[in-house]
Amino acid sequence: MTAWRRRIGAMLLATALVSATAACSATEERTTPAPSPSASAPPQVGSIAVIGDSLSLGVAACGAADACTEASWAIGTDPAVASIASRVAELTGSVPRTEALARPGAQIADAEAALPTLADSDADLVLVLIGANDACTASADTVTAPADFADAYARLLAGVSTALPEARIVALSLPDLLQLWRLGSTDPATVQAWDRSPSCRSLLQNAASQAEADVDRRAAIDDLVTAYDDAIAAACAATPTCTFDRGAVHAVRFDSDDVSSVDRFHPSVQGQAKLAAAAWSAVAAASEPVAPVD
Repeated sequence: MTAWRRRIGAMLLATALVSATAACSATEERTTPAPSPSASAPPQVGSIAVIGDSLSLGVAACGAADACTEASWAIGTDPAVASIASRVAELTGSVPRTEALARPGAQIADAEAALPTLADSDADLVLVLIGANDACTASADTVTAPADFADAYARLLAGVSTALPEARIVALSLPDLLQLWRLGSTDPATVQAWDRSPSCRSLLQNAASQAEADVDRRAAIDDLVTAYDDAIAAACAATPTCTFDRGAVHAVRFDSDDVSSVDRFHPSVQGQAKLAAAAWSAVAAASEPVAPVD
């Protein structure tokens, strides 16, 4: 076993020892089939806020490396995406206001900075998709430890609930980063692009290599993403106003057309549409109004 996997494995073990019961419950939740999409949405949704990173800003989805919010799975206006905001508008007959509390490269430690703005947004629905950049870092030595991620995510949801006690929160699992690597690892042009890029070295370094050290490093990152998903599920379960997607986003299988031609890693418009469809199952499940917290 390489040093990469031993290090991340030790972090995972430490988390498991201090939260075995919560982790078990969260794993069961994560692997439960996601609820089927339904023709229902929170009837009170007049405003949607999304907390996250480049995934929620549509970065690299529109032919350039910049953000392209019209292609965002959460708040986009492109009909080809059928974003959460667009689906709510179609069902309620009213276009919701949207607030993008996301920034490229954001990690879980950055997310609490969005809370003051969130409190002013008066959002009825808060979508949370963050954590990919905690696993996708400059090296396997700089990833966020599972226990730190779990603590920060729990604080984030508590902060959202305090800022907007009547809002519905939808907490989304993370995309399957290892599946994205598998998708591009056999394509020479994609491998070349990844090898030139400084992004996500923890996973994409030596992209085509099958050396034991590289295989183990990727497996350790995959284990890390699973631990993050478990933490998201546990934090959401402890928050009365939160609905977890039960692993729906993590279960999305991307094809080559679902990945941006710009960086061969971020979702294309088609990929953003897949994220929206997966997230919608949880939004539909969160359709019951929330009673104010005393």
